[in-house]
Amino acid sequence: MTTKLNIRFDSEMLEEISSEFDLRAPNKEALRALIFTLDGDYDPSVMQVLDLATGVGKTYLMAAFMEYLRRQGIGNVVIVTPGKTVQSKTVQNFTPGSPRYIKGSAVPPDVVTPQDYSAWVARLDGPKQLTFGQEVPMLAFIFNIQQLIAPKDADGSTHGTTQDAIRRKPRRFDENAGVLFDYLKSLDDLVVIADESHLYGSTAVAFNSALKELDPAAAIGLTASADKKTDHVIYEYPLYRAIEDKYVKAPVLAFRKGGYGTDKTSEEQQLRDALQLRAFKQEYYDSYTNSHHLNHVNAVVFVVCSDVEHATQVADLLRTPEYLGKRETVLQVDSKHEDELTQRRLDELDRPQSPVLAVVSVNKLKEGWDVKNIAVIVTLRAMASEVLTQQTMGRGLRLPFGKYTDVWQIDQLDIIAHQSFKELLTAENVLQQFGLEEAVAEPDQAHIEDAIQKAVEISSRSGSNSAVSSTNSNLTSEGASHKFVDNGIDGPDLRSGTVLVSKGNGNRLPGVGIRTITDAAHDSELEWQTISIIRNPRFADVSYLFPVTTMKMQQPPIELSEISDTDIEQAARRVTSTGDVLFRKEIVAVLGKELRAEDRESAEVDSVHVNDEDARDALVKLVMDMSLVPKCEPTARYVKTFMVPKFMNEVTFTGWTVKSLGSARNELLSLVQSYVAETLRATREVPTIHPKQMPGEGYMLPLGEKVYPQIETRAQFIRGRVYSGWFKSLFENESFDSFTGEYQLARLLNTSPSIKWWQRLHPQDGAFVYYTAKDRYFPDFVAQDTSDVYWIIEGKDERGRDDTRVQAKRRAAETLVRRLVAEDAYAHQHWGYLIAYEQDTAHADSWEDLKTLAQPVSNVLKPEH
Repeated sequence: MTTKLNIRFDSEMLEEISSEFDLRAPNKEALRALIFTLDGDYDPSVMQVLDLATGVGKTYLMAAFMEYLRRQGIGNVVIVTPGKTVQSKTVQNFTPGSPRYIKGSAVPPDVVTPQDYSAWVARLDGPKQLTFGQEVPMLAFIFNIQQLIAPKDADGSTHGTTQDAIRRKPRRFDENAGVLFDYLKSLDDLVVIADESHLYGSTAVAFNSALKELDPAAAIGLTASADKKTDHVIYEYPLYRAIEDKYVKAPVLAFRKGGYGTDKTSEEQQLRDALQLRAFKQEYYDSYTNSHHLNHVNAVVFVVCSDVEHATQVADLLRTPEYLGKRETVLQVDSKHEDELTQRRLDELDRPQSPVLAVVSVNKLKEGWDVKNIAVIVTLRAMASEVLTQQTMGRGLRLPFGKYTDVWQIDQLDIIAHQSFKELLTAENVLQQFGLEEAVAEPDQAHIEDAIQKAVEISSRSGSNSAVSSTNSNLTSEGASHKFVDNGIDGPDLRSGTVLVSKGNGNRLPGVGIRTITDAAHDSELEWQTISIIRNPRFADVSYLFPVTTMKMQQPPIELSEISDTDIEQAARRVTSTGDVLFRKEIVAVLGKELRAEDRESAEVDSVHVNDEDARDALVKLVMDMSLVPKCEPTARYVKTFMVPKFMNEVTFTGWTVKSLGSARNELLSLVQSYVAETLRATREVPTIHPKQMPGEGYMLPLGEKVYPQIETRAQFIRGRVYSGWFKSLFENESFDSFTGEYQLARLLNTSPSIKWWQRLHPQDGAFVYYTAKDRYFPDFVAQDTSDVYWIIEGKDERGRDDTRVQAKRRAAETLVRRLVAEDAYAHQHWGYLIAYEQDTAHADSWEDLKTLAQPVSNVLKPEH
C-alpha cells in the first residue's frame, strides 16, 4: 500500500515561501489548498488537480510547492511535461543562470533528465553536497511523457531519437547509477507533478500505467483545462477571473465588417491584417520600453495552421518581400521543424536580440509555452471551437512586461479568425474552453430582477412602508441601512431578504447601482439605490468651452449652381481611400451574465488592390446599369471615354483598392441620380459667442432606471435607454434618441483610432447654437480628434439633406466655426462642424471615412504645397 507524504500544514512557512516567490494571489491560494489536502486524508492513487487559467503562472506555483516539500524533508520530485519543448523550458525554470530560472529558493534543485544523470549519480556515489551548508537540494527528475511510459520492445538500443530508444533508457541499467525507473519506484516519498495534466487523463492508458508503476506518495496535476467530470479538482481559478483580475491580457476579436473567406486570397488578407496589427502594437511596445528604460521587446504574430504542409506554405509566404521579407523573421515550429536551432530561437523569442516577428505552427506549441510577447494570433482554417480554446489563446495571454501597463494595445491580445465574432462566441464548447461554464450557470440579470420584484411584492403585502431614498452607488455596508455582500456575485438571497451586490470594482462600470432590499429581521423598509451617471475616470481632467451663441440677422444674395465638370471633380474628391478597418471586440465575461463582446478601438489596415483598368470597367458598368441612364451608343461612349476617366483622374489618390472603388461607386451613383441640385435658400446669421465650461459633473437616472450593455441591431434599441461601454466618452454610460442617427455614430466615434474623446450632448447641458434670431438647436456630440480639432457633430437621418431647417443649422454652425478664429477664448484652438447623415455613418468605418463623406467645415488651414 502506498505511503502518504509526511507533510504538515504550516501557515507561517506558506506565507514565507509565497513572499519569496512573489506568488500571485490565486497561486498562493492554490498552494494553500494543495498543502492542506496533502496534510489530510487524501488518496495517493488519485491525482490532486489544480485547475488554474493559462498565463497565471502555474510554473511559479510548482516551484513554490517544491520548495515547501524540500523544507518539509521531501527530496524527490518527478515532473512530467507534455513534450520536448515544455521539458526544455522546465529544465531552464529550475536551472540557476538560465534566463528563465524561477528565483525564490535559497537552495535550487538538482535537475536530472534522461539525457543527464550527473546530479543523480553524484548523489548516489558520495555524501550529500554541502554547497548550501546543512541544506540538501531536492532532486528534480524532469521527463517528457514519451520518456516516462514503457517501450513496446524493452530490448534494443538506447541511442538515437526513436520513441522506443528514448523510453528504454530510464528503464535500462546504467553502469554509473543503476536503473533510474527502479530507483524512483523504491522511494517512499516520491511526488509526481504532471504539468498540463489534462493531456494525461483517464484515457491516457500508457501514462496512467507508468504512474501506477511508480506508485508515488502523491500525484499533483496542473492544468488550465480540467475535466470536471473525471478529474479530482481541489482548486479552481478560471480564465474569466484571471482576465477580470488583470493577470493576463484581455482577448480581443479583430475582424473585417464583411468577414474573411476560406480561399487563398482571403488567407493572405488575414496575414496582411495581422502583420499590420503587429506593427501598430510594436509602436506601443517601443514607446513603453523607451519611457520605462527597458530592453527592446518584439511584438510577435502567432499563426496557427491546419497541418505541417500548410504551415510550410505560410512560413514561405511570410518570408517574401510583400510580407516580412527576411528568412530569420519567421520561425516555423512543428513536427518537421524541431531541431536545436529552432528550439534555441524559440527559447530566445522574448529576448532583445531575437529577430523573430512571426511564429508559424500547427499544434506543437499548444501547452506550456510561456513566452510573453505574442501580440496577435491568427487562426487559419480553424473552426470556431478551436479558435477560442484556452490553449490556443494561452500562447498570447501572458503580459509582456509582467503586469498591466494600462496601455490598451499592450494589455490586449488580438485574435484574427475568418469567422464572424458572433460565430466564435456561439461555438458549441466556447463556454467550457473559456472557463465560463460556472459563470454563465449563475442566475442571470433577468432572474435577479424577477427575484427582486417578487421580494418587493412580498414586502408590500406584509404592510411595510416603502421609504425611497437616493443613495450614491459607492456606498459600503458601514453606516447604511441596506446590506452589501461583496462576494463577486450579483444575485438575490431571498431567505434573508438581502440582495447580494458587487461593489463595482475591477472591470465593473462605476456608478452602476441596483435596487436593494434591507434585512427583513432589522428593517422592513424598501430602499431604492439610484444610478449616478458620472465622469469617465480616464478623462477626469478633460474640459473645454462650448461656443453658445446668439444671432444677428443678415440677408445674403441668392446664388445658383448647375451641374458641370466641377460637379464631377467634387464628387471625385469625396472618394475615400483611407484603407480598410479591422473592427475589434473584447471578450467580456462577468459572473452571472452572458458572455458578450464589447467594442474596442478599431485598427486601420490596407485594402486589397485593384488595377486601374478593372476599376474603370466596374465604374462604367455601374453607370450604364442605372435604370435612368439611356442604353444607347452615344451615352455609352460618353461614359466610357469622358465621364468615368475624368472622374478617376480627379480623385485625390493613386492606386485603386476594393474600398476606394466601393466609395467611388457610391459617389458616382449619387452624382448620376442627382443631375440638378438647387441651392437652398437660407438666412445668414452672425453669431455672438458665449463660452460655456463643459462638461458638467453628471446626473442621476430616474428611480428604477438602470444601465444596459451595448447592443448590435436597431430592433434592440430603445430610445432614451442608457447603454454602457463607451470607453472614449467623457461619460461611460450614455443614452440616445435614435439608433442609426446617434447610437451608430457614437460607436464609430468610440472605436475610431483618430478620436481622443467624445461627449454626448443633452439639452440639460445648455450647449446650443442659434440658427435664426429666434430659433436654436442642440448639437448631438462634441469630439476631439488626434489632430486636436474640436468637432461639433450632428447625427441626422437622410431627410435632413433636403430639409431647409437642417441646412440652416449647418450654415449657422459653419459661420460659427469660422468666427471662433477671432475669439480670444478660442485662441490657438481649432474647431469644426460636421453633419453625419445615416447613410454616411453606415458607409463609414472610421472617423476619417466619415469626414470624407460628410464634407465638414473647419477653421484648420490646409498646408501649402
